[in-house]
Amino acid sequence: MNIQKHVLLIVSGALLLTACNLDTEPETAISGAGVIVDESTAETVLVGGYDAAQSFVGIQIVSFNNASDNVIGFGSTGASVPLLKAAGAAAFDPTSGGGYNLYYNAINQVNQLLSDVPNISDSQFSGNSKNTKQAEGLFLRALAYFGLARTYGGVPIVLEPSTSGHSADGIRRSTYAETLAQVEADLDKAEQLFDNSLPTRSRASVWAVYALKARLYLYQERWDKAEEYATKVISNSAFTLTPEVSDWYETALSSNAIFELVFNTADRNPIYTYYLPAALGGRMDYAPNGELVQILLNEKVGGKRSQLIARQSADSEQYVIQQYNKTDGTSSFPVLRLEEQLLIRAEARVHQNKLAQAVEDINLIRSRAGIELLSVEGQSSQNLLLVLELERRLELAFDGHRYNDIIRTGRAAEVFGLINEVYKDSRYWVFPLPWTAISADSDLEQNPGY
Repeated sequence: MNIQKHVLLIVSGALLLTACNLDTEPETAISGAGVIVDESTAETVLVGGYDAAQSFVGIQIVSFNNASDNVIGFGSTGASVPLLKAAGAAAFDPTSGGGYNLYYNAINQVNQLLSDVPNISDSQFSGNSKNTKQAEGLFLRALAYFGLARTYGGVPIVLEPSTSGHSADGIRRSTYAETLAQVEADLDKAEQLFDNSLPTRSRASVWAVYALKARLYLYQERWDKAEEYATKVISNSAFTLTPEVSDWYETALSSNAIFELVFNTADRNPIYTYYLPAALGGRMDYAPNGELVQILLNEKVGGKRSQLIARQSADSEQYVIQQYNKTDGTSSFPVLRLEEQLLIRAEARVHQNKLAQAVEDINLIRSRAGIELLSVEGQSSQNLLLVLELERRLELAFDGHRYNDIIRTGRAAEVFGLINEVYKDSRYWVFPLPWTAISADSDLEQNPGY
């Protein structure tokens, strides 16, 4: 299914999700310099950037959930990552997967903002307001490049707005490390431009920058920096764990939210159609893996996290994902939340041999879940890392983290390889670039093995 091209300056638009093709054609480019001339037009383009982020985050969640062992295809929808049918199988046909063009649509949107805003001379648009707009744009671009790196590895880095509709054409791919370095550079600039005001949670803030930096440093294995930046967020009393697991997904912008992409009945999030059955208004393309269901339902392990799933009906043995269950389209995307920051800090502390402090963080999560607390006695670093792997699997079950958690720790062959033999070959620990992008740009090289 192809999504028709539309102008980037549209402020409100539906989330671009399709079950049969996880990519779209590139959107029409913003036309030329001078689009942004004052605070009002800057806000229009920036809101368009958030709208574009709704699209790529939605595709990211669906793709990463389905590529992991937390979610299975329930209907006819195929896996995002192709299967190796047998040794010496025919070459893949990577026609879709991961939302490649959606990321670049968002990047082009904010590139226009970052290009135009510094040059605006307007006494009504200066100082903190001007800085904040740029900081928000830098954060959104960092979020997009981080998503691209996690999906495809290194990608073309485009920092200028395009007027042609093919912003990345002719730019060779950077490495994975170089792409993450660009993420850090954007976050560094955003951190300098933001003030320390309390977060609105539905828009980027310095606290969202801190949280995304903590995640970035976790991926880069810079453990001291991951701990430092996660602590900045955790230490802010504005962020607290909700009493119940269901509280944060039933109520938008709850106390645990650091940055959340919100929807309303006029700007609907259709992700529920993927996860709910026809009787509840969905298609139920995907369902929670039976193994995960049993773990969540185990009171000693899953505890309150069983609230993330529910029986399809009173007399059914099939479970459905509850996290995105609002059929009026108002379910949010929890891009950054406190639970992840606690788990990031715990993992970073384990790697620095701060085992007692790591256990304290883990126990904050386990306490909310209503399960037995850990004792540091007899714990080894290796064991605590496996404990954290499970806690992240349950606590962040459908946020789209599980796939990358297993990839980044080098355990894909061991964990996923038992289910899908494609993961025994590390070449397939990244998604293929879409055929549409490869065919449109001769300078764009496909990932090895595809």
